[in-house]
Amino acid sequence: MNLFKSISSSWTVKVPSSVKGHLGLCVMIPCSYDFPSPQNKVSEFTGIWYNDNDQVICHSNASQILDPFLNRTKLLGDLSKKNCSLMIENLQQSDGWPFYFRIEIKDYNHVLTIMIEFGFMIIIFFVNTGQPNLSVQEEIKEGENVSASCSVFHSCPTYPPSFIWSHSGEQHDQTQQLHEGQWNSTSTLTFHPNRSDHNKPLKCNITYHHGLEHIPSPDIYANDPVYGNVGISNAFLIDSSIMYMHKKGVN
Repeated sequence: MNLFKSISSSWTVKVPSSVKGHLGLCVMIPCSYDFPSPQNKVSEFTGIWYNDNDQVICHSNASQILDPFLNRTKLLGDLSKKNCSLMIENLQQSDGWPFYFRIEIKDYNHVLTIMIEFGFMIIIFFVNTGQPNLSVQEEIKEGENVSASCSVFHSCPTYPPSFIWSHSGEQHDQTQQLHEGQWNSTSTLTFHPNRSDHNKPLKCNITYHHGLEHIPSPDIYANDPVYGNVGISNAFLIDSSIMYMHKKGVN
């Protein structure tokens, strides 16, 4: 659910009340604000995010950012277009503070600088990386096209996860926003199975941003029908889904 807080009837901000994030990965906090159209051309916008200790965690001027957040936070949106979205990389346990946003607009209505601080509160809840979902069409026949899909939920659209399949084929990846602060990335693989694929696992390995090491997960076996179980090899590093092909026409 979104919170829509108002400074007055004309100064407003829209943010979610909370977002879910994965330790070691990045999280995006969607944010948009609105204000009355100025009577003159505005010369400069400055966006500032604070935590509950009044520490500057993100600033349009990077030199103003507190050291623990330097190079980890970024304003993703264009402030002049009323987008104040925040990204936090390499999410840490200490990042779970409530956050606040302030906008400074220079030369607004011929005032030197007008500063508006929005009094909302947003909290990050830490969750484990979601288990990927692996599925494949019901029948697998030698020489015919087969489509398999692998999907995972995450909170970082700027750096969506990468998918690596154990079988060659035509791969198509896409990311879709589900609701505020959550996205779903899906990889679809189309390939031609042959006799050599019989009883071999089809693996979907998922790697995340920030140079996290690619570590294979231990094999996890799935029975017929071909909807695989899921294994997570190392929290926040790699998710791996595996299925085995024992379908008609593959002997």
